[in-house]
Amino acid sequence: MKRTISLLVVLCLASAAFAKKGDWVTIKNGDLWYDTEGKVVQAHGAGFLQVGDTWYMIGEDRSRSWNPDVNMYSSKDLQTWKFEGKIIENGVTHSDLGRSRFIERPKLMYCKKTKQFVVWCHWEGSNYGASEAGVFYADKVTGPYHFKAGERPLGIKSRDCNVFVDDDGTAWFISTIEENQHLGFFRLADDYLSAVECTQLFKRQAREAPAIVKVDGVYYMLSSACTGWEPNQCKLSWTRNLTEGWSQLENIGDRIAYDTQAASILTIKGTKTTTYLYVGDRWMDPDLPRSKTIIFPISFKDGKCDFTYREQFEINFKTGEWREKKM
Repeated sequence: MKRTISLLVVLCLASAAFAKKGDWVTIKNGDLWYDTEGKVVQAHGAGFLQVGDTWYMIGEDRSRSWNPDVNMYSSKDLQTWKFEGKIIENGVTHSDLGRSRFIERPKLMYCKKTKQFVVWCHWEGSNYGASEAGVFYADKVTGPYHFKAGERPLGIKSRDCNVFVDDDGTAWFISTIEENQHLGFFRLADDYLSAVECTQLFKRQAREAPAIVKVDGVYYMLSSACTGWEPNQCKLSWTRNLTEGWSQLENIGDRIAYDTQAASILTIKGTKTTTYLYVGDRWMDPDLPRSKTIIFPISFKDGKCDFTYREQFEINFKTGEWREKKM
């Protein structure tokens, strides 16, 4: 009986953070997320993939802090999260995980050519000496996922990372390379399971947490400096060609990116308009396992980004519209 009451309390708290009004959903930042079983959502450094009308989110399970499994959740409205399972698990998916290797920033893609789901991530060892990327694949979005490789892509030291799939299906793995000095743009093979080419960009600018979105033919990238768990200034750059012509880095938002670090940029295409949602980690708030996930709408135009934090807002996933909501 006590367990039932506790679960009801948790679900009520979750519904207070995300309240529906018809087709409009209210998203409130700053609170822990709970899944449909009443458990705290553990998916830090999150990566997202939309399949039909369902969003799949994967991320680090930091409940044990330093040896994270990779969890998967699903949702149709980015508010009601169903736990799909541990798609990459210490000592199970790979014997070295939880021992000599750990994972950070897992990101999920779908390869139309092979009809497989592919995860790329930071595959690391003690003291960040390995500097490798990990690759996993599955025939179903929920798994099981199989280990493909754990290595330095094209022999290049690689750490903090993200992925991007272009309109033509070309996939990219973007990571800090060579002791965090530069960003490496790795073009992936047609099956997304290996890197075939690397372009070195933003030389000696020490950028990490890259998140890329394409808007009206222009590529925009948000990134942060390398300051560990401490937040810093988010910066914007843009180009019309992923491997050249990037603009100079420009400050956006406040000096600590509203106490976040970029994880993903989501594209919400509706019947009336398209909205872009910034997803960031509010690390160490109040500690690593309870780091918050922050979401708010951003927009891009003419090489600029409106990067304004909203403590809460409303969004309509059918029409793609969003609107302000006062506290």
